Amino acid sequence: MKCPRTGTVLKTIKVGGIKVEVSESCGGVFFDNFELDNFKSSKDPRGNALVNHLKQFSKSLPNERERISCPKCSDTVMMRRYYSPLKVIEIDECPGCAGIWLDTGELEKMQDNELSERELALLRAYMVEKNTAPTIDSPKHRFMPTQESSRMEKVLELAMNVVRWY
Repeated sequence: MKCPRTGTVLKTIKVGGIKVEVSESCGGVFFDNFELDNFKSSKDPRGNALVNHLKQFSKSLPNERERISCPKCSDTVMMRRYYSPLKVIEIDECPGCAGIWLDTGELEKMQDNELSERELALLRAYMVEKNTAPTIDSPKHRFMPTQESSRMEKVLELAMNVVRWY
């Protein structure tokens, strides 16, 4: 398989017993169907090991927004889509094999934007209530440390967007 960004041969590495294809020329990584689930959590040592491994190859690419062909199904153009409703990370997914290509730094962004248990609880509570949006100034969040406030605002914004979809 070849890197869809640089055309160089992808190197197969084994991380925690799972094989993934890595581009040593740009720091991108290809996951077969469902493999990404094993690496997207910052709490999983496999994910952290892969992020650290990819950092040594990271470089900015001038064409990251350009559509690419799947490394596995070379005649299939991958779809670009947002990974989550937060719309922070845009990934490339093959409509044929469901493989996912992450450009340099995107796996780390996924881990950085992972919702904590507290954030998930807030989101669940809001989804149940749906009538009033919790705010960063509401009594149950008043004592939140300052460094958490901007992240919590993002979660609340996500809750509002999810509610609008229904």
